[in-house]
Amino acid sequence: MTSERTGEKIELEPNSKPYLLKRIISDGFDTVLILLIFMLLSLLIFSSPLAKTYNDHVGNCQKAQEEATEEYGEDKEAVNKALQSSEYYQNEHFAAELHGYLLKLLAGAVAETVVLLAVPLISKDRMTPGKILMGIMPFCPRKQTKASRLVIFARFTFVLIVDSAFFYLFTGIFTFLLIPVIRLIEMLPNKKNRTVCDVLTGVTIIEKLSYNGIESI
Repeated sequence: MTSERTGEKIELEPNSKPYLLKRIISDGFDTVLILLIFMLLSLLIFSSPLAKTYNDHVGNCQKAQEEATEEYGEDKEAVNKALQSSEYYQNEHFAAELHGYLLKLLAGAVAETVVLLAVPLISKDRMTPGKILMGIMPFCPRKQTKASRLVIFARFTFVLIVDSAFFYLFTGIFTFLLIPVIRLIEMLPNKKNRTVCDVLTGVTIIEKLSYNGIESI
C-alpha cells in the first residue's frame, strides 16, 4: 500500500500476525456455525420433496432386507450373504448413498455459502463471522490491501471442494472435526500461520487493527 501524502510504500509490521489462538477460535466458530446451519438444512431437505428419490431407494433397500430376513430367518450371516450377492440390493444401496451424499452436499454448500462467501462479501473487510468475532481479517501482502472479492470467492471454492465435498465423501460428519485439526497442522510449521488455502490464494490472516493503521495513512 502506498501513502498518497508521502508516496512511501507502507508495509505491515511483523507483529501484525494474530495470535494462533485467535485463528483457532475464529476457524472453530465458523465451523460450528456451518455445522449448525448444515444440520438444520439437512433436516429440512430430507423431509422435503427433494429427498423423494433418496427415500424411494432407501425403501427398496429395506424391502430387500425384509425379504432376505423372511427367507433366512435369524441367520444374520446368511442374510448378509444374500444381500451382498443381490445385484438389485447393491444397486439400490449405492443409489441411496449417492443421493444421500448429494443432498448433504447441497445442505453443506448452502451453509458454507452463507458463512464463508455471503458474510465476507458483505463485510467491509472480507471477514467471516469468526474473524469478525476475533478481530482478524484476510490480507494480501503482495498488494498490501485487504482480500478482493475474487480472492474470497477462490477461498470459498477451495474450501467447498477440497475441505468439504472431498473429505465428506470419505469421513462423513467427522469432517467437521477433522478439518479444523488439519488446518491447525498446516499452520503450525510456518511463521505466518498460513494454511494451504492461504498460500494458494495469496492471503495472510492479520489483526484488523494493523490494517486500519495503514489504511488511514
